[in-house]
Amino acid sequence: VLSEAAQSSFVPSRPFRVNAGPVHTYVVMGDGLSTKYLSELQAGDEVLVTDVISGEERPVAVGRLKVEIRPCVQVGLFPPQEDEGGPGDFGQVFLQQAETVRLGQRKGDDSFIRVTELESDGSAQPVDILLRVVGMGTHVGRAYSGKVVER
Repeated sequence: VLSEAAQSSFVPSRPFRVNAGPVHTYVVMGDGLSTKYLSELQAGDEVLVTDVISGEERPVAVGRLKVEIRPCVQVGLFPPQEDEGGPGDFGQVFLQQAETVRLGQRKGDDSFIRVTELESDGSAQPVDILLRVVGMGTHVGRAYSGKVVER
């Protein structure tokens, strides 16, 4: 999920803001290893951000958090063909249904697609987006080598 740096017809550019989704969503902490639920974050916590062009990662401190009820959509996630590990390798994320919520694309530049541009009936061609795929599971925010199946 990208920052709200792109202007839209609804709001000006706000590069300091990220609409991170529902409170049950995981976020990678600044150490690059541990995770927290969005509902567990506090101002001052460091989260990991990634430059979509260079791929460089760095920790950034959270300034404030705001929780509000908004309509969401479920976005299905499937690994790229060359990374596919087998049947059933997929996931999903719930995101706010808003023009300001954007997903980075796998083009090596700052390309993006707005959540509101995704097709809801499954008839559209798949869209390449940036995903952080890890091979380890997590339990209470810490990585471990056991098998994890999230549904």
